[in-house]
Amino acid sequence: MQNNIVLITNNDKAALSIQKKILLLRNTDALTVIGYENCFENIKKYRPVLVLYHLKDDEKEAENFLNFLQKLKQTKEFETTSVMMLYEYLDEDVLSSAFEKGLTDFMPVDSSDSEFTIRTIWCLQKREFLSETEEKKDILSQLKIIDKKNHAYTENYTYTILKEESKKNWGCFVVVAPDINVRSKISPQSLMNAIKKIVRTCDILGYATDFKIYLWFRETEKENVLKILEKIKRYLTSDYTISAGYIETKNIAFDSAEELANRALSKALLKGNTFLYAKEPKTKEINLEANVKNFKLHKENFVKKLESILSPLFYQTQKRYEEKLFETKITQTVTEEKSLFKLENDKGTSTFTVSYPGFTKINIEIIHNIKDSELKAEKLYIETEELTEQKIDYILNSFIKDFQNYTKD
Repeated sequence: MQNNIVLITNNDKAALSIQKKILLLRNTDALTVIGYENCFENIKKYRPVLVLYHLKDDEKEAENFLNFLQKLKQTKEFETTSVMMLYEYLDEDVLSSAFEKGLTDFMPVDSSDSEFTIRTIWCLQKREFLSETEEKKDILSQLKIIDKKNHAYTENYTYTILKEESKKNWGCFVVVAPDINVRSKISPQSLMNAIKKIVRTCDILGYATDFKIYLWFRETEKENVLKILEKIKRYLTSDYTISAGYIETKNIAFDSAEELANRALSKALLKGNTFLYAKEPKTKEINLEANVKNFKLHKENFVKKLESILSPLFYQTQKRYEEKLFETKITQTVTEEKSLFKLENDKGTSTFTVSYPGFTKINIEIIHNIKDSELKAEKLYIETEELTEQKIDYILNSFIKDFQNYTKD
């Protein structure tokens, strides 16, 4: 397959010199020379894999080059095209701006033949790598493993990917979410796009339940992660505030880290605009399935643990959905005997009841009593060792989505 290379210059002498250097490349590579005027429109018919842009020492030409580069990288068919800047005089400000806009490499226009050949071949190889990467991303997006728009992992795969990554090495695990009062103003996709502009390409990002976003920073200390979170906060406008829970995983399994980070996030969301480091508990949690002699102590610990999950979860969910569920009354209570989350409007009533018989497991009873429809009921049981905020959060959000579907016009 022929690799089309386009050289953009008005300097005939420079064009001739570069053409001679290009001859050192494979005979399957073809070079076309075009002028600066209408250069973006003119390269479309050549579909180049590499663009060589001869930049003269001229402020106006530098501006034209940056505009050309930005337009090129924002065009789908050229997003993997490599761009080499050939300069006569190096302006570091122009160079920095060019790299922000997607420049691949740069070198003096009078570079030696060997340097020119090696750097050009490197640009071609990088383009091939990017093209292969984009093809793989397209396949993954078709399989719904990654999001089509921003290539972050989808909700169904984030947990699996991060857990496998945690087995390879330690890292810092982060759970980020918009504050409750701004969730109607910013979508998870918008927040993800903002985060991707700050983090490194090697960092792993994925969607979790509801508005949460999971991040994994390989071999990164918590102090550096906090700096990244602060940088994300500064990037967002003051109207969009976020909170996060984060934890290092040097001496802790990923499942425990996920639970602790989510607990920290819940506390952070109650304060708002807060980042909390999740410390591993110093004492082991009481085994609720053990044959505990002191039942009163056993009960108190069970209820305390459950309240720490249900109270903030029910509160946050109510606040989050009050603006979305129009003309729907939301009530929620958490007691020592059972907890209730209730949705009610003129089309029907749905209840999400959590009870804890024996204080060794929890029962979840879901009832949808919708007018002009059969009564829909469901019972779920969660054993103590499987009890996590994420599991109840997922079931609760599914309950609300079912209510929305049952009551929509």
